[in-house]
Amino acid sequence: MAKICIPLLLLAALVAVVIGFEDRRPRADFVYVHMSDLFTLDPQKMSYQHDLRMAKAIYEPLVAIDPRGGVVPAAAESWEVSDDDLRWTFRLRDDLRFTNGDPVTSEDFKYAWRRGLLPDSAGPYSSFFWVIKGAEPFATWREAALALHADPDSRDEIVAGGRIDPAEADRILAETPEETLQRTWRRFDETVGVETPDDRTIVIELERPLAYLLDYVAFMTWSPVHRPTLEAATTVDAATGRLREDPAWAKPGRLVGNGPYELVRWRYQRDCRIERSRHYWNRDAVPLDTIEAVVIEDPNTAIMAFLAGEVDWMPDVTAEQKSDLLAQRQAYDERHADTIAQGLAAGESIDDILAALPAPEAGERRNLHALDAFGTDYFQVFCGPELFDGRPNPMSDPRVRRALALAIDKQAISERVTKVGENPAPTLVPPESVPGYTGPEGLPFDPERARAELDAAGWIRGDDGVRRNAEGDAFPTIEILYSTGSPRYRGNSLALRDMWRRELSIPTEIRGRPGKDYREKVEKGEYMVSRGGWFGDYGDPTTFLDMHRTGDSNNHRDYSNPAFDRLLEQAAVENDPAKRFEILAEAERIVVEEDLPVIPIVTYKTLYMYEPGRVRGITHHPRLEQHPARWRIEEN
Repeated sequence: MAKICIPLLLLAALVAVVIGFEDRRPRADFVYVHMSDLFTLDPQKMSYQHDLRMAKAIYEPLVAIDPRGGVVPAAAESWEVSDDDLRWTFRLRDDLRFTNGDPVTSEDFKYAWRRGLLPDSAGPYSSFFWVIKGAEPFATWREAALALHADPDSRDEIVAGGRIDPAEADRILAETPEETLQRTWRRFDETVGVETPDDRTIVIELERPLAYLLDYVAFMTWSPVHRPTLEAATTVDAATGRLREDPAWAKPGRLVGNGPYELVRWRYQRDCRIERSRHYWNRDAVPLDTIEAVVIEDPNTAIMAFLAGEVDWMPDVTAEQKSDLLAQRQAYDERHADTIAQGLAAGESIDDILAALPAPEAGERRNLHALDAFGTDYFQVFCGPELFDGRPNPMSDPRVRRALALAIDKQAISERVTKVGENPAPTLVPPESVPGYTGPEGLPFDPERARAELDAAGWIRGDDGVRRNAEGDAFPTIEILYSTGSPRYRGNSLALRDMWRRELSIPTEIRGRPGKDYREKVEKGEYMVSRGGWFGDYGDPTTFLDMHRTGDSNNHRDYSNPAFDRLLEQAAVENDPAKRFEILAEAERIVVEEDLPVIPIVTYKTLYMYEPGRVRGITHHPRLEQHPARWRIEEN
């Protein structure tokens, strides 16, 4: 801890800069850290963990995930399903209100889901809605209609690609973009399996049975939006009929949600403050009046803010000293091992046990918590035939991607870089995380085999140490893109750089970019290799596999394998759970043993920092579904 122990006056000054004393509002009841600023508070367009966490405060879908990983009622008070498991009927509570007092109705959910499905406004999880009957064909039709109005000369190409039949293409070209838009609304109502028989009832008809549907619709993408707010922020491109939204609708003063909290402040790269909604149906059960997330990109400064009492919870401790901090927690646990074991055996929570124990001695701590997570740290590889700058992409060959994976010593990365006891990840789905599912073995660390794969791909190492193809072209320098703000991302990138240089004789460099710039480049495919990571959104292997499907909105790697896609389709119609898992295991094998569009590194272990006994409502379940409406502070 010597590196972060500084004089109190300097500490106070640094914390003052971070938190910002010029704001006249009192300190929020609960303050926690964001390592980077929020990307968006639009529920249909978000995908990052800290966005989704804040969304739980501002919005509320039909159901929610409880602290033990189960499904509980949220905006819906009840539901029923047909005998064939294809038709789900949800009954909304009768006292649902938006933060401005307007009633929440079934039409608000339908509007949001239609919006999430439309290519005009779709986000990373638009394919989530494809489980609804007719949803995918509707989205494909709308995308083709937009393309036709934007470029009528593309008609033959669009028809040849099977996106739309010739007669329908001609009909679209014969009408105005506005007429097509009006037909879009009618087409959704007539062909997509969403019904709203009254203000409190919403019916979903599925393409096929989905065993985990309730878990699925707990995801924040399924949240409703306030229709008048979105309609006021939406315009129509006269030339194409494409809907254009002003993203400022999701900012303070305009955003209207239906969750337990209301957004009152969001200052770029500084903080985001929410206050308990006066209109939330379960307002009296929400413990805290105010919550604030402060942006502290430097991990050491974040720890200093916590030690100074300006921050109550750090959701992701990434400071270089994290292994020292973890050792201090282990020392405390070892001293009280018998008491902790007895308490756990008696069914007590670990936080209750820790809070009742004596204060830590020198060299100990109890405010660091290492939790297994339902997520995998990986690096993704761009698979398209050409790189973003037009150069041929050597990594379009799966043999090259396998070579990159085989040359990575994941155990060394865990021990020397991440340093929190994370298990090397042979697969994407964390082992033993989904009951009944057994994944493939994955690839080992095997540098000799890695070099053989490169040779087989035609990249031969010459006497000068340079790998060249048959035309004499040198293997291009691989650039590893990572997001700044965390020593982990840089450390992992450096480790891969050194391993690929040493084991494969491939020139490799790293490049860090701020969070938003990094995300933009990844989503546009403007990278060669980039760091990545994925936390499961629901309790099924497909939460890690669907993002590799051809055309999936989270497939930023330009990866496509028809055999993999067919396996996902086969699993989707398989009613036998055991056989279904076998099919998904084979699909995962293709991804992690043959094609390697992503290279799993370690299974995440998340480090939290908070005082047990004082901070309550933080779940330790691997899903780590931290809901702001459950947090509370208990002052001793």
